[in-house]
Amino acid sequence: MQYNVAQLLREPTGSTRSFLVERTFAGGPESPEGPQGEVRILRTHQGVLVNAEIQVEANLTCSRCLRGFPRSSSLHIEEEFLAAVDFSTGRSIDLPSDDEPIFIIDEDNVVDLSEALRQYVIADEPMKPLCQAECLGLCHVCGNDLNQGICKCDAGSMDPRWRALAGLLNTGSD
Repeated sequence: MQYNVAQLLREPTGSTRSFLVERTFAGGPESPEGPQGEVRILRTHQGVLVNAEIQVEANLTCSRCLRGFPRSSSLHIEEEFLAAVDFSTGRSIDLPSDDEPIFIIDEDNVVDLSEALRQYVIADEPMKPLCQAECLGLCHVCGNDLNQGICKCDAGSMDPRWRALAGLLNTGSD
């Protein structure tokens, strides 16, 4: 997802360009089918401001059963890209030395949204992704996927000190 902004950098502050993003984009492992949406680029006094509404499909791993599953999400990206080179003179520009990482317009006046998109996809991932809300996970003894059926291992063996409490659990469900 690269956009040449050379012409936009020649225009006054406030000038804009809009682009459609198609699923034909060859994305990385986070986006197997590629993103889709709209990108709007606004000229600022230091570079460009990118606003994008992007739909992506990420492949995640369930935290309970360890199976992969696709997850669609809609991302709103808003990032400023600063020019690394003065457009009129061709000289390098000293960029701010904040602790915060910045996105840069390269020497060829190209804005590359791939890294920003990757970061937004990662930030949008749930802390504990689940393939389904009722996922049963894996058997703690044999490791079988409990979503595919009850395992035949000896998971029923219980520490005898817990039997009285287990009996209360069984009688409380009536």
